[in-house]
Amino acid sequence: MMKLVSHCFVISMLFLAYSVSGQEVEVYIDHPDQVKAGEEFQVSVTIRKGSLTDYSRFSQDLPLGLTATNVSSPNADFSFDNQRIRIIWLKMSDSNDVTVTYKVKVNERLKGTFMLGGVFAYVVEEERKFVNVDQSKEIRIIPSPTLDPVFIVDIRDYKGDNASAAVASTGEEPFAMAIRQKPVLLESGGYLIHLLIKNPTESKYAKLEEKIPAGYIFEEVSSNDGIVSHATSTVKFIWMKLPPSPEFEVAYKLIPRQNEKQGPMVIEGMLTYTSGSENKLVKVKQLDVELDALTAPEKSNLLLTGVTTGGAVKTASGTSSTDEKLVQESVKKSRPPVTPEETRTPAGGIIENTRVLEPGSGVYFRVQLTANRTPIDAPLFFRDSGVDMEVKVEQHHGLYKYSVGPFQTYDQALAYRNRVERLPAVEGSFVVAFRDGERIPVSSVHH
Repeated sequence: MMKLVSHCFVISMLFLAYSVSGQEVEVYIDHPDQVKAGEEFQVSVTIRKGSLTDYSRFSQDLPLGLTATNVSSPNADFSFDNQRIRIIWLKMSDSNDVTVTYKVKVNERLKGTFMLGGVFAYVVEEERKFVNVDQSKEIRIIPSPTLDPVFIVDIRDYKGDNASAAVASTGEEPFAMAIRQKPVLLESGGYLIHLLIKNPTESKYAKLEEKIPAGYIFEEVSSNDGIVSHATSTVKFIWMKLPPSPEFEVAYKLIPRQNEKQGPMVIEGMLTYTSGSENKLVKVKQLDVELDALTAPEKSNLLLTGVTTGGAVKTASGTSSTDEKLVQESVKKSRPPVTPEETRTPAGGIIENTRVLEPGSGVYFRVQLTANRTPIDAPLFFRDSGVDMEVKVEQHHGLYKYSVGPFQTYDQALAYRNRVERLPAVEGSFVVAFRDGERIPVSSVHH
């Protein structure tokens, strides 16, 4: 346990409550406000879960340069890989409060500030629920007094354990891997969010994660063949197969919620991709440019240098075209043309190259991997992911839901879910129950 600077230890408490089924789930994260480079500090997560006892998961992403080790995680499976902490309960204790603790080691070369948030996920009557703990309290790193300042780097710029990361850029690295155009105000009162991404062509996959302001509803405009998911204030675009172009674009809209106060239009985003065996995390940079006004070479130059050949193109302050025009232009420029095969009505029990789930008989279980508003090519998406069972699709409650199975017992399904949950392509999977082809609550057949 590291020694903290005298009189500087202040416990930060993050709080969020989510009401479901007449009860509140509350998540608290305790950590110091200041830490020393080269030392460890302790984090504790307390979950006031009420009567929840079934499968639950807490996850937290750490910036590069931080590593985590378990201290105490009662009845839970603790793991840390690819900069993500995962704490999984197959069955939680009966007590109202559950507390886990772990230590975080700070690389000796770091300085600057960072924040810790997290997501607590659980299942109620086969519906996934999320509690997002916002990153609202900064933690300041006190630089090592024994290390040569030339080797000290801000945590936001840290790339790994090599001395070259501390030296000024040579100009070979791009200005940005992902650029967000300044949000465009629409006549409806919402905003169009448009992003340009440099394709990490050697990456096994890529994930764009954006934290959006409070008081807005997310609406997809163009994912460029990515899988889209969102929970409360976070939006994710995931590509298991990256587009073929050197750069590609995505767009979405933020629509004000009625009778809710809208927060400031501040968006924080991170792009994750792989380089060799390592995960790379880079921050999305926001610029006051109009991406639709740039040519392809200008977009490449923008990612490389931060400027266009003719200088940055400013957006019109406080004005916009109509919503429909902006959306259509973004879709046209950021998506490949739709082929006749994609517009054809599915036939023969196939939707987007994925077999439709046929009704079974009796009681059985499946593991739901993902759900989406639009269909995906599941064999292609999960081909190299490690999912070794055929993924089938069903249309349920307005969503395309993808699952594997069947399993004769709940324990068999749960064991498989626990294994695939560790795969990069799977996050938030859970067990669902069927009787004669119809979904039923798991609790009605599992005790």
